[in-house]
Amino acid sequence: MRLLKMFAGLILLIVVAALGFYFWAVRTAATKYERHWTAHVAAFPIPFPLDSAGLDELRQMRIAAGASAKDPLAGVDVAAVANERAVRNGERLIRSRLGCASCHGEDFGGAVIIDVPMVGYWAAPNLTLGHGGVTSGFSASDWDLAVRHGIRHTGQSSSMPSGEFIGLADHDLSDVIAYIKSHPPVDRLMPAVRLGPVFSLLTALDPNALPAFTVDHQRSHRVEPPREEASVELGDYIAQNCRGCHNPKLSGGKLQGDPNMPIVANLTPDATGIKGWSEADFIRSMREGKRPDGSAISEKMPWLQFKNMSDVELKAIWAYLQTLPAVPKGRK
Repeated sequence: MRLLKMFAGLILLIVVAALGFYFWAVRTAATKYERHWTAHVAAFPIPFPLDSAGLDELRQMRIAAGASAKDPLAGVDVAAVANERAVRNGERLIRSRLGCASCHGEDFGGAVIIDVPMVGYWAAPNLTLGHGGVTSGFSASDWDLAVRHGIRHTGQSSSMPSGEFIGLADHDLSDVIAYIKSHPPVDRLMPAVRLGPVFSLLTALDPNALPAFTVDHQRSHRVEPPREEASVELGDYIAQNCRGCHNPKLSGGKLQGDPNMPIVANLTPDATGIKGWSEADFIRSMREGKRPDGSAISEKMPWLQFKNMSDVELKAIWAYLQTLPAVPKGRK
């Protein structure tokens, strides 16, 4: 009987300790989300006006269409042309590289990403100007904080994976905003994040769980993206979006927080990664979703989006991947 009482007391002690730890995690995670941040104020036009090269190109197009060579831009709404080009490039970036619609929905009205009681509830917000939209009255700086810093318009932490977008150039971000703003308003109110046990524990224990804790909020941003050429610089610029799943070293491994995600591939030239691949193999994998051995790549890996990149962009990514040190799969 004495041993039984000791055993019952031990079990009770473990339960009390576990509950205490859990409630600590819940409070710590909530505190991280509630933290207010001070960041720089970014200012850039939406859309960017046409530069001299863009104006020259427009003049030549107008002359070819029969406009007077003396004043080919007479009667042309240059600002409207700039917006049209921004919208077109913003759509290209979203549909090929950035994948905003995969979280926020094809209509940008918000969508549920995770809804698992033991994990939590995580929904991307409505970006339109409809009822429930969060961007009404947003300035360029508000967009900057939301996208590149993981800071809500209230100044508090968000779940936006801003580490993947901190390097996004002002011009590209401006074009993305112009494209999103071109969509009609959607009336949809998305509930706030709810932390289940798994989300609470991950957020409390991982110092990098919320992007706002990992980003330099006084860091300036480049104005223009790299030139469109198959360079290591452009590849590095594009590959920043891969690090959210493939980790900062691009070595892949198990992705925390989503039990439905498969093991993420290693993109470094290690034996557990893409060692032995050729540039043609890499481009084919992005275009067709197949590895060199013919096995299929899961559509959890958004190759159906990435296949919309140009050959130049894919060659640039490949060039960048060749500069990475070989790292065993999953090692961070």
